Amino acid sequence: MNSINLNLYVSLITLIIVFILEYIFKLIPCDMCLVERYPYYALILLSIIAMYLVKIEKTGLKKIIDYLSILTILFGCIYTLRHVGVERGILNLSTECSGSLVNTSDKLALLEELNQAALVRCDEATYLFNFISIAESNLILMTFLLFINIYFLVKKK
Repeated sequence: MNSINLNLYVSLITLIIVFILEYIFKLIPCDMCLVERYPYYALILLSIIAMYLVKIEKTGLKKIIDYLSILTILFGCIYTLRHVGVERGILNLSTECSGSLVNTSDKLALLEELNQAALVRCDEATYLFNFISIAESNLILMTFLLFINIYFLVKKK
């Protein structure tokens, strides 16, 4: 097992799970949850490219992909940490995701603002097992991936 295979399998399994939660169990994701999927899409793409490069023996480019994978995972960790902070009330977000209404004096503006409001608020956690949110479990997974990828990179040297 190497970091490329691990990133590919973990990303695919994670995306399958979130799509099952969304479409079968009807857990609608907030805007931040949707953005948290992007690193997984990028890791799948990077893994496929790296597998192709291994076949044509381009090891220099593969090393670049290893670093890009780590940067992608680091971005995912930071963004997910921000989401967890918003869910726990440690950080505040703009009104777009928190559900706060800015202009309530004008009825037409209020109606338009309600129509534009997010269906699911980012500051309200969806919990798994009654104690850990989906964003927190994603943070744990991303942190695990980060450490494993750094380990594989250091081990190669």
